[in-house]
Amino acid sequence: MLRKMAQSKAKLAGKHHALDTFMDARQALLVEYIRLSTNRKVLPDPKELTDFCSQLVDYVSAAHFEIYDYVMAAYEAARGNGRTLAERIYLRLKKSSVLALDFHDKYAQVDNDEVLLELDQDLSMLGEMLEERFSLEDRLVFAVSLLNHLSINEPA
Repeated sequence: MLRKMAQSKAKLAGKHHALDTFMDARQALLVEYIRLSTNRKVLPDPKELTDFCSQLVDYVSAAHFEIYDYVMAAYEAARGNGRTLAERIYLRLKKSSVLALDFHDKYAQVDNDEVLLELDQDLSMLGEMLEERFSLEDRLVFAVSLLNHLSINEPA
């Protein structure tokens, strides 16, 4: 996942300030996810888990309020299949947002060790969701870049 993210970040770097900030936040979230989910022999510190949950919600919120609005505005101007594709991707992204918020609600203020016993399984599902989400986000952003390129290069 880190390698794919680095490739995406390299392709998108400098295209838009909000996008650069978003990609940095996504990378930071992934690094924290990997740190939290690998080589665990003991349950995580509650503050560590709360911090990760906050970072997860911040990322999901930033995606919706900073990036997706920009992307959807670009697709509003698009015609035909591009807009349909964007709407389908957006629906899948909304589902992943619900999963992220459910994870947050379950673990942000956890004080029950029995709930923490489910953490490894939930982190695994979250990782799969994040991988799909990152791929979907990239598809949206790359498609917007293509739309912008086409609209700039269209004959007058």
